[in-house]
Amino acid sequence: MTKKRKVFSFNSQLYKVTGVQRVLMDIHRAVRDDYDARVVGTVPYERVHSDIGLSRAEYVRLRNPLMFRGAIVIVHERKFLALFWLLNHLLLQRIKIVYVHHNEFSDHRCLSVMPRTVVAISDSGVRNLTDFFRVPPEHIHKIHNCVADIHPRPHKVYGGGEVKVLYPARINSQKRQVEIVRRLVGRLDKRVRILFAGTGPGYEELRRLTDGNPNFVAMGYQADIYSLMERCDFVLLFSGHEGLPITLIEACMMGIPIVCSNVGGNPEIVTDGVNGYMLGRDDWDGLAATLNSLAATSMEGYRRMSEAGRRRYEQCYVFEIFRENYLKLLSEL
Repeated sequence: MTKKRKVFSFNSQLYKVTGVQRVLMDIHRAVRDDYDARVVGTVPYERVHSDIGLSRAEYVRLRNPLMFRGAIVIVHERKFLALFWLLNHLLLQRIKIVYVHHNEFSDHRCLSVMPRTVVAISDSGVRNLTDFFRVPPEHIHKIHNCVADIHPRPHKVYGGGEVKVLYPARINSQKRQVEIVRRLVGRLDKRVRILFAGTGPGYEELRRLTDGNPNFVAMGYQADIYSLMERCDFVLLFSGHEGLPITLIEACMMGIPIVCSNVGGNPEIVTDGVNGYMLGRDDWDGLAATLNSLAATSMEGYRRMSEAGRRRYEQCYVFEIFRENYLKLLSEL
């Protein structure tokens, strides 16, 4: 029996659930049948967030970096690239490094020692790697994120009345929930209700700002996000910058129309007027007007957007395509 090659997926922040951890687990699930695959973190297993879905048998806590010798290591944090460069060039560990570039960055270029194999998750990520980090195009492999298909049935159709708009994201400055409330307070139709699902460094301020305001609800962390999506009419993500948001792919998978900012990989998921609404990064007037217009959406118009989002998901973001792309990439290392 041929011994399977070792593949380690490494991230130091497995105590929380963001798009990074979810993509890491998707890659792990995509390759674990063909490789001796483990997830490596820096925290005890007891601190690994339960919603990541990682079993104890699949987890290894990093104690000695020499454990990676001769393996493929998929790195999900740019700050650790220098460590792996040192392991290879000073200690001759012969590690095949795959770096997944989850977002757009504009700092620490000199400290970002890019390997020969880099995965970009969007066209904007490719541009960021070539223009800012000066990564040779032949070293970049574009692979979209994915979402496992758990909702093949059509989403409910908006039928008027209150418009439930779900904003599922970590509460921080990148996702801009606090700024959104400050910009939109007093400007929204009374039928519009934005549900902020998530926690993070800005949660307490968001909760304070939204307390008593019928247009906004700070819900905190929600483990069963799909059940919440089923009860909502639109998904909102008005970030300042993005990679390729899992949230928007999930919305397409479930056939929920989207309202989002034109940043990062968002234009690869949303086509304005087709499966949602795309607005300029700082078009706050446009955001208010768009949200206020949602209550006028006809049942047929909603159904068309819902079906268009589902088609986009099936064409680009299913797990099977994702798995095939990663297996092909690893087979070439």
